Amino acid sequence: MANKQWHQLLTPLALLRLLGFRNRLRKNNLHDTAAISPTDTLPQPQPSPDGRHLSARTVDGSFNDLDHPEMGMVGTRFGRNVPLSETFPDQDSILTPNPRAISRQLMTRDEFIPATILNVLAAAWIQFENHDWFSHGTNQTQQKFQLPLAEEDDWPAEHRPLEIGKTAIDETRKGNGSSAPPTFINHVTHWWDGSQIYGSDLETVDRLRSHQGGKLIIGDDGLLPLDESGVDATGFNDNWWVGLSLLHTLFVKEHNCICDRLHQKYPDWSDDQLFDHARLITAALTAKIHTAEWTPAILPLPATDIALNVNWSGFLGEDFRYIFGHIGEGELLSGIPGSSTDHHGTPYYLTEEFVSVYRMHPLIPR
Repeated sequence: MANKQWHQLLTPLALLRLLGFRNRLRKNNLHDTAAISPTDTLPQPQPSPDGRHLSARTVDGSFNDLDHPEMGMVGTRFGRNVPLSETFPDQDSILTPNPRAISRQLMTRDEFIPATILNVLAAAWIQFENHDWFSHGTNQTQQKFQLPLAEEDDWPAEHRPLEIGKTAIDETRKGNGSSAPPTFINHVTHWWDGSQIYGSDLETVDRLRSHQGGKLIIGDDGLLPLDESGVDATGFNDNWWVGLSLLHTLFVKEHNCICDRLHQKYPDWSDDQLFDHARLITAALTAKIHTAEWTPAILPLPATDIALNVNWSGFLGEDFRYIFGHIGEGELLSGIPGSSTDHHGTPYYLTEEFVSVYRMHPLIPR
């Protein structure tokens, strides 16, 4: 029994093993980069004069935690899941093994092998969610890696040499000569706040809003308007394809539908009030879909289904919570949403390791 992997165990034992994993990860695998000097160059949150930041999502992701209002906002650093002393890059072997060789040998498919438990919407969904979580911004144009190509490599001659710009540097540490390991900046909010729909800066949010009834702009044909590059105008539209277009359009319509329902119930609410509340509801909806529906679908085991629903609704279940509300301050009975705040010793930031492993190439047919 001790040699079995968690997914090979009986469901009650698998749940205990998963709980142990989570507790150990929370205790040992969160490491703060925000404290690396200099810290006075990091963005500073600005409260709104009317106090709106106290009850609504802010444009830049600040004030989600009123004790640490800068936490998770645009322009802050990615955290780490390993001790900072272990995050110095090995420049001499950074291209060993060759990423191009890995791509060709491990990620090239001789034939398409369809997943039988889900469809391509699963891939569209996770990319839709990623827009809300992380972006390193545009790679450097002057500093590049050049990848060696094998003789039989079919990389087009007109695009040789194969070069990839290095990740943008952390400008908040530029020129300080710190002996600490390199850090990187998130160009969108770290939070699950729907920034892929709404944007992570004031100009984008204002451009996407209709400023009537709290709604976002959508055409009479039911489609999103196009930006100057001919791509759907939305909060974040890098790496665009039809799957993203579908989900962005769907959730803009969902936001607007929520605005209509809120207006029916609260006819005196202003445009900003309707927008703010609809955004809160839409963000919570995407979080619930991802936690209680998408993840159990892509990891279809009884233990993961139970564990993820317990994360959201607790052991008492969704119906009990809906009727009686959140019971106690902990998360076991009624789930994580509504429980007491606990960042487990480290301010909340998405991590560089999380970004590195979140790659979904095999989910996309070609």
